[in-house]
Amino acid sequence: MAFKGMDPAEGAEIAQAVGQTSEQVLQAIGDVTNLVNSVEWVGPDYEAYREDWNAFLSGPVDQLVNGLQTKGKELSQHAEEQTQTSNQQ
Repeated sequence: MAFKGMDPAEGAEIAQAVGQTSEQVLQAIGDVTNLVNSVEWVGPDYEAYREDWNAFLSGPVDQLVNGLQTKGKELSQHAEEQTQTSNQQ
């Protein structure tokens, strides 16, 4: 009989890794944000840079983190569905 579907344990493991990656991204961005906020730089250029940085955080970074979390949950759900399907056979 040919194999169909996924190995649920492997799917769950990868889903967890994807979720952890979102946490690692948040940690790294938090560390860099602390550096950006602590630089000794006064004036309109710095204010413009900080505004741009914050827009970056609330745009692409949020999209990346949310995307990783969503994809991790989706994969976890697929693994659970595979387990349920396999148990019914």
